[in-house]
Amino acid sequence: MIFEIKTFGVDSIENKDIDKIIEVYNSNKKFLMSHMDKEKVTSKWVIEELKSMREVNFYCCKIVEISSGEIVGLIDFKMEEETYLSLLMIHNAYRNKGVGKLVYYALEEYALSLKSKCIRIDVVNNYDSSVVDFWSKKGFVEFKQSKLNWAGKVLPAVTMKKNL
Repeated sequence: MIFEIKTFGVDSIENKDIDKIIEVYNSNKKFLMSHMDKEKVTSKWVIEELKSMREVNFYCCKIVEISSGEIVGLIDFKMEEETYLSLLMIHNAYRNKGVGKLVYYALEEYALSLKSKCIRIDVVNNYDSSVVDFWSKKGFVEFKQSKLNWAGKVLPAVTMKKNL
């Protein structure tokens, strides 16, 4: 595991995990429709996404419930002086149970241990206002308005940062 928190662990996605990663994405239909105009992703899309993220030095990780071994989410991040959190997605069946919050705070501790000075996120701000609220409650502040290109679709976003 790259890091652990309570009953969850974060580790690199392996080829054997692709079907479960697809399931996590596809359980978040509102996200897919607003970000990609799709109801589902395919294994081909996930494999290409993982490949392109790894080529630019992102960690592409699964969030695993340790006791069951069940993949309950995914997280993509790049560790540098300014850590960039690209994606934190929880399977719809596990949402609103505190998993995202636990995983985020563990990522923050991990970033601090590697001497990161801040964490940056880009939040699409026209699909679910609770997402910006979630990050604001974690101490992030709006830095600038931006555009985010997700799978070829340009979306309005806000860049948020938190100093560590």
